[in-house]
Amino acid sequence: MRTLGALVAGMFAGLVVGVLLAEPVVRLTGPPAAAVSVLLGFTPPVLAVAGAAAGLLIERRTR
Repeated sequence: MRTLGALVAGMFAGLVVGVLLAEPVVRLTGPPAAAVSVLLGFTPPVLAVAGAAAGLLIERRTR
């Protein structure tokens, strides 16, 4: 159960960080840089997976 909690907490933290990093950049680049906006749209899910992995690694080291 502790592992699942670390996984969910890491995923949530990664998602929040991804949104906080990508959203301002996407809004500043605007429609002319659509390719950059599309690529930055993948940032939150990628950081969510990375956060989940980091949460699991941190949880395993504390045992």
